[in-house]
Formats: sequence, C-alpha cells, structure tokens
Amino acid sequence: MLGNAEAETAKSIQEIDTIYHSFDLMVSRPEILDALVKFEHQTAHFDAFPELHAIINYLKSLFLQKAYYFPRAEQLLGKALVILGDTTEPIFQQWRVRIFISLGYVHTSGCNYIDAETYLNDALNLALSDDTLSDYLQEIYSLLSNVNLLLRRNREAKQFALESKDIAYKKHLSNPSDTESSEAYAHAIINSCRMSRLIGFIDQSLKSNLDDANNIFIKTNNTIGHHLVLLEMVELQYAMNKMDYTLDMELDLEHFFIERKMHSEAIQTGLLSAKLLKKMLNFEKAKDKLIEIGALAQKHHLDSGILMADIYFEIGMVHYEINEEDQAMEYFKKTARLGMVLGVKGLIVKAFKAARPIDKVRAERLLSSDLVFEEAWFSRDRVDRSINPFKKARTRIKVNATTMFLDIVDFTAIMMGSDEDLTVQMIDELIDRICLIIYLHNGYIDKFMGDGVMAIFEHGESISPDVAINAIKCGLDILRALEHKNYKLNKAYGVGRNIDVRIGISTGIIYAVLLGNYIKTEFTYLGNSVNLASKLEQRAMKQAILVDKTTYEMVHENIVSEPQSINIQGIGITQAYKIERLKRTHERQR
Repeated sequence: MLGNAEAETAKSIQEIDTIYHSFDLMVSRPEILDALVKFEHQTAHFDAFPELHAIINYLKSLFLQKAYYFPRAEQLLGKALVILGDTTEPIFQQWRVRIFISLGYVHTSGCNYIDAETYLNDALNLALSDDTLSDYLQEIYSLLSNVNLLLRRNREAKQFALESKDIAYKKHLSNPSDTESSEAYAHAIINSCRMSRLIGFIDQSLKSNLDDANNIFIKTNNTIGHHLVLLEMVELQYAMNKMDYTLDMELDLEHFFIERKMHSEAIQTGLLSAKLLKKMLNFEKAKDKLIEIGALAQKHHLDSGILMADIYFEIGMVHYEINEEDQAMEYFKKTARLGMVLGVKGLIVKAFKAARPIDKVRAERLLSSDLVFEEAWFSRDRVDRSINPFKKARTRIKVNATTMFLDIVDFTAIMMGSDEDLTVQMIDELIDRICLIIYLHNGYIDKFMGDGVMAIFEHGESISPDVAINAIKCGLDILRALEHKNYKLNKAYGVGRNIDVRIGISTGIIYAVLLGNYIKTEFTYLGNSVNLASKLEQRAMKQAILVDKTTYEMVHENIVSEPQSINIQGIGITQAYKIERLKRTHERQR
C-alpha cells in the first residue's frame, strides 16, 4: 500500500507521462522541437519538485533524441542522473534505469562507445539487483550487443544478443497472447540475426528465425515490425549472395520507411539497393542511388555518422568497378577520414583494404591521422616546412581564426592523491574524447601541452559567426564529456575526485609560422588572439568557458552568458564572457 506522499508522487509521474505520450514524435525536426516547447509549458508546474524535474528532463531528452540533438539530450540526462543520485526509493528506480539506458543510447549515437558501455553496465547491475526492473534486461542486453559489436568484441556482442533473445523468448512463452511480449521477442530475434550476419555467423537457421519474427508481427498487425523483418531478410539474402529477391522489394521498403520518417532505415534500404544494382553491373544507377541517399542523410542530419561513411565507401567501390581508380581513392579517403573523426576503426580498415589494390603507398596514407586535414584549409598544410640557405624568408600566413586553450586544473594534485593507473586511464579517455569532439566541430589540435590542448578553428577569408559558435559548442561538449569521466572516477573513489578543466576562447587574426633554424624547427601559431585565449583559460573558473568580446559579439544571440571584467597582466582590464549554455530554439530572435 502506498503512503499518501508516495501515492501523490505516483499520480504526478503518471500525469507527466500521459502528457509526454500525447505528442506524436514521428514528425519533422521543427515539429518535434515545437512539441518539446509545449511539453515544457505543460509540465512546468512540476519543476519545483527535484525528482519530478529529473523525470521531466529524461522525457525532454527523448524529444531531442528523436530530433538528433544528442549533445543537449545527453546534458539533460546527466542532470536527471545527478538529481536522482543513488536513491533507493522504489518509485524512482525504474526512472534511474531508464536514464542509464538512454545515456547508453545517446553515447552510442555519438560514437562514444566506452562511456555508453559504462552506463549500460550500470543499468544492467541495477536491473539484475531488483526483480521489479527485470523487464528492462532485454533492452539492456540488446544495446550492449550493439556497443560491443562497434568495439569489435564479436564474441561478447553475440552473447549479449543471445541473452536478449533468451529473456524475450521466456516472457513470450509464459504468455503467448500478450502482444507486447510477443513483439519484444520478435525484435530480439531481428537483433540476434543482425548480430550473427554482421559478425559472419550465417546459416539457414537465421532465415527460419526471421520467419518466426515475421509471423508474430503479422499476427499482431504490426506493419513497422513486419517491414523491419523484411529489411533484415534482404540483408541476409545479400550477405548469402542469393539473388532470388527483387529490387522492387527494396524500393517498396525504402518508400515505406521514408513515408514513416524512419530515415536511418530508409537510408540502410537505399544502400542495399545500390549494392544490389552494383552486383547486377548497373553501376550508373548504383551511383545515382548512393548520391540520392547521401542527400537524404544530409537533409536529416545523418551525414556525419557511420551510414554516411558506408555511402562514401560504396561510391568508391562503384568507381573502382568501372576503372575510375582516382575517384575511388577519393571516396575511400572520405570513408577513412570519417572513420577517424568518429573513432570507428572498422571504417578505416575497410577503406584501407579497398584502396590497397589501387596503390599501396596511397592506401597507407589512409592510416595516417594527417588524413583528417589533408584537403582542409588548415594553415599548417599550407606552410612550407623546409628551411634552406636559398630562401630569403620563411612562410608566414595570416589567418582568421578562433583559438581555444584547454587545461586540466591541478593535474599534479590529482595524480598525487589518486590511483595513478585509473586516473591516467580516465585522462587518456578524456583527451581521446576531446580530440574527436574538436574534429567533429571542424577544429584542429595544434598541440598537446602536457595536461592541456591548443586548438584552432579557421574561418577562411573572413570572420564567420558559424565557426565561432562551433568553437563554443565544442567547449560545451567537452565539459559534458568530462562529466562522464568524473562519473567513473566518483564511482571508484567516492564523491569529490573530479577532473576539472578551464577553457579560454578568442577570435581574431593570428599567424601560422615556422620557428627555429636548420637544426630544429617547429610549426606554431602566434598573435594577440592566441595570447588572449591562453590568458582567458588561465583566468577561467573550474568547469567554465571564458570567451573574448570579439567572439561574444558574433554569437551573443545564440548563447546565455555572464559578462566579466578581468585584469590580465600585460593587457589590462579586459571584457570577457562566461558561457553558461546555448539558447534554446524558442529563446533566439526570430
């Protein structure tokens, strides 16, 4: 029997959940964001209660995930997790496990597989420790199978998929007439077959299993489930090199998914159609299809993920088949470059293997980190690195740029007071994550400075607000990434063992130069803007971003900030701004 307070809380949670489910999220991105604003207004009166506010944040994150705003979704989930903390109140336990699961999904979508695994393992431990949460085990195992596949742990991926399927099967067997458990079992079958196919364990039993899943969806009249089974069936047929299915089925599937705004599935289907056309030696149509789904990916903000890398790879393969090797190499480079930015080794290896028959030397360059910036307009690639007595002067290039300095606060004290191995592991993971975040925001790491980083975001011919806001988004994403590393540290040491960073950002003209002489040379950036970014970083508080006035004036309509006058030695009183957050869509001037 629930007490009065608990019953009231349960009633409020039910009301919030009902409001959430009143919105249709299978709509366009702007419509989802409009729905989110309405949801915020309709639940605002619950915000005064911290635990209810945490649940609202979790549900808000679901809107943002549907709109592919993963960084903001991650931020809301992090706040929700902090509020609920280690609460053991039964009424909030299911929400904690949901938050863990959602963090796993968000980090997987952002190609941050290490942190995704951490949160999914926390979800698993929580669900295993409480029988009332056992319904979540199937979803947790399913997500863990996907994460382990992406981490190239094939055996673990297969095992988790089988665990998910086994749990779903037992529930289905205990109550075959229950639609929800039957469909959960069917989805588990699809996932298990997909894992087997991607790992390479393919046999005729997979087709039989998919037939079972399809029969369930037909029985429950679930057309989406039915089409997902068909998609996996044709993927399996293609993997088994069987051509006894038609291209018409592929086109019908693609049309179905586009109609229901299932864009990832539509692109996957289009990719399969293109591969089938290529097998039929219809290379021109295959290329047209790949270009078409590439445009679809761009339209729906899926052009910086694994699907886009696969599209690049297949375009490269089409060019290779028609003996256009230079064009093929360009697309293999795009595949490898995106693989580096996403931190997905499998994409790099795949591109390297495909490029090797064309040119071994050029293929090896696909394994070099310089590839990320090879065709960019970054100054370091335009500065002549050679010094010889026949030259009167070295190359100096003037650049419009936003400079970022980042420093880990009290690094020595952290190392002295902690388990050195674990702390180094966390900092190594953090620096790795920082690199990927900077690359994703079109920045370039100029140098590592012990426990810090200097990054450059070039603007091109003129100063661009888009580049400046990219640098700020990058800083905010780094602070979010740090929260997840500190989550791990706090689990190991207890509250208070945090890694903190300071970030300084400045925009202006800087100089790309080569310093040194014949014996030793070093490329670097110099200029007042570089110095100012460094000084702002030194004056920033822990977990804070300080930007200069020039940067602020370009982006002020898109950020929430706090002005600060600071005294910088050698410069004097300087106006700076502490970045609080980005403005929400409805807060910006229209």
